[in-house]
Amino acid sequence: MPSTTKRKMPSTTKRKGNRGFTLIELLIVVAIIAILAAIAVPNFLEAQTRARVSRVVADLRALTTAIEAYRVDNNAYPREWNPSLFGDPPVDGMTNIAAIPGPVLSTPVAYVTSALQVDPFVPKGERQFLTSRYYFYYDTSYRDTPFWRAAQQFYGSWRMGSVGPDGDFRNSGTSLSPQIVYDPTNGTISPGNIWRSQKNDQIQPDPATGLISPH
Repeated sequence: MPSTTKRKMPSTTKRKGNRGFTLIELLIVVAIIAILAAIAVPNFLEAQTRARVSRVVADLRALTTAIEAYRVDNNAYPREWNPSLFGDPPVDGMTNIAAIPGPVLSTPVAYVTSALQVDPFVPKGERQFLTSRYYFYYDTSYRDTPFWRAAQQFYGSWRMGSVGPDGDFRNSGTSLSPQIVYDPTNGTISPGNIWRSQKNDQIQPDPATGLISPH
């Protein structure tokens, strides 16, 4: 006889394993990802800035060693590479102050591999006022003016630096003067140049007013 067992009809209830996410659940996940990104991205950018600051400090320290070694061998500090004053060949088309003391630090004696070291804070493809793409360097000894005589007494025979994390030599965000020292306590990306000199890495006050004087 034919079986009288009834075939069970498929249940209309969805299995729990096939249940999808609701719109609210998806929105919660997206919000969590956005919060994590908002926390992580600034920290990543600040880490990049701190790494570049450390690189600048290390580069300037190496250049300081090279400059002082040059002084021992030549009984004089290297002058700045300045086509407009000394007739030096232009560097990257720059006809004014080009950069660090030029090839004398790398030729014929290699005190450093290259004296023309690119400043990591100069925006790619751009040039800063007077400084091109490189760390800038001033020889204070040959300028016979009251300002530069005072500068030599305060800074020594040379001064060099980087435009700093704001990428601006003139620090136009707060002042038309480059005479601001970068301080990370003001914010990782804040105005100010990273300076190094023979005697004093800080800023020389104007003797007459006590205020910071422009270069």
